[in-house]
Amino acid sequence: MPNPHDFASMTALICFEAAARNMSFKAAAQEMNVTPAAISHQVKALEQNLGCALFIRRHRGVELTEKGAFLLVALQRGFETISDAVSRLRDRPDAVDVTIRTTTAVSALWLTPKITAFWKIHPGITVSQIISDVATAAMPGHPPGRSGGNARVGARQ
Repeated sequence: MPNPHDFASMTALICFEAAARNMSFKAAAQEMNVTPAAISHQVKALEQNLGCALFIRRHRGVELTEKGAFLLVALQRGFETISDAVSRLRDRPDAVDVTIRTTTAVSALWLTPKITAFWKIHPGITVSQIISDVATAAMPGHPPGRSGGNARVGARQ
């Protein structure tokens, strides 16, 4: 794997991609909420880092060089791959849901503080508590002869 420190500045690459896609430093600047001069400086630094021109600067706009067009395609593929990976992580099809059935005392005095700490470490895992003081609390469903009596506490959506 290449050394990430050998790469050009990620900011410069993002600025270049926006300018090349829009074929305008001004439009790229508006998209990124910076000045056109900031885009120009980032692109110039990238060109110096790579040792080649990426744009032909004209009086009324810019045009990609052959190397600039090559870099644009490579960056768009790379950014798409990164975007897909981030989306997959956000969607979490492998998300974990945990339900814990416990008594009121155990929940209040021990479990709830532990769950709070657990969520800080594992924000993607949903933990629900079912609180019941019935002796059969460890069994699924309702105890015979009773309906209700269970409460979901601290469930995260």
